[in-house]
Amino acid sequence: MGGYDMSGAVDAINLRTMRSKAAVAVYAVGERLQPREAAALQSVLARVRGQPILDLGVGAGRTAKPLLAVSSDYLGIDYSPEMVAHCRARYPNVRFEHGDARELRSLAAGSFGLVVFSCNGICMVAHDDRLKILREALRVLKPGGVLLFTTYNQDCDDELGAFKFPEFALSANPVRLGVRAMRFVAAALVRARNWLRYRKHNLRTAEYSMINDVCHDYGTMLYYISLPNQRRQLEACGFERGAVAFDHAGKRIETPNRENDYSIVAFKPMAGPMAGLAG
Repeated sequence: MGGYDMSGAVDAINLRTMRSKAAVAVYAVGERLQPREAAALQSVLARVRGQPILDLGVGAGRTAKPLLAVSSDYLGIDYSPEMVAHCRARYPNVRFEHGDARELRSLAAGSFGLVVFSCNGICMVAHDDRLKILREALRVLKPGGVLLFTTYNQDCDDELGAFKFPEFALSANPVRLGVRAMRFVAAALVRARNWLRYRKHNLRTAEYSMINDVCHDYGTMLYYISLPNQRRQLEACGFERGAVAFDHAGKRIETPNRENDYSIVAFKPMAGPMAGLAG
């Protein structure tokens, strides 16, 4: 690869996007979990209720309120200072910190009953960094603790990375039509510029793909992995075998499907070598 730094390239692209006012505005909408996230949480609710919760990649705080309903012992972390500032303003009495999920040195081992990484946030780093996040999540979880996250699906059609134009809605009103046309052209130009600039970083392997995704007008590089490979990846990092997955409708899935992402629940073993990390 001639010294090519995939991690650095992905970080530069994604963090630039996540620090923008437009990205903060996108994630500032809503205070509820997606059906797949809600189903995943419901499946472990009895185990995690009242336990300390770590909300990684909290963004603009969409998940804060529903997770606070599970436990008042809550900490939200994001690597975008702009996202953290928004969360603190939105929920002034809730703990939010600027931090990186790949390196949680300030958090003691075995301190949380539930670690959450929603909205495919774990997909915004390169492969080696993703493994760091999984291992850090394992380290800070109590024995028997739960990791809940969403991830993009390598078996979906979006993984092909084909260019997509913005949506365009016709109007019988000529003024409105003109405004929409100008916005369409502007958005299409932004998408084309980003797509041409970043697609050189696309990477496909048997285990995963790193794709310049349409998200944020092709302003992101995102990680895709199939359900079987995700389960193997979690096990290799020290989680229990047989992580549980949920589709868009919140239905439990056992085999791969074609949806663009899914939520997954993984468990830290109650005993064994990895449990010793809990101190």
